[in-house]
Amino acid sequence: MSARVKSSKMLPRDDWSRFLEAFSLRRHGWLVRLETHDLVTREKAMSQETPLDSIELDLEDEKNPRINITVHSGNKVIKHILFLPSQLVLQSSNDDREQSLQVETVNTETTIHLRMPAPLT
Repeated sequence: MSARVKSSKMLPRDDWSRFLEAFSLRRHGWLVRLETHDLVTREKAMSQETPLDSIELDLEDEKNPRINITVHSGNKVIKHILFLPSQLVLQSSNDDREQSLQVETVNTETTIHLRMPAPLT
């Protein structure tokens, strides 16, 4: 995210499920780009910008929690799965038109960049 960041807030683990549900409902359709940094190999990967469907905490396997990011690309649905998240940080721009979630997992740091789509003219 650019220098327009106004705030950064670490979210308590007990709030993740409720926060992600409300967060993704309010940002459904926003453009999402994932940037992942592998802490072991030091490789970086970046996804294309695609519309957000949802971000959710998946506790189906209690010993192996996940954060699932579901997006749409054309007529395909793509799910990005972040295994064993240990930290979740919200960052917002001054105008709240751009936000990001930083998710730390066992071997990666992933930033989920969200941008409000431009209004149709």
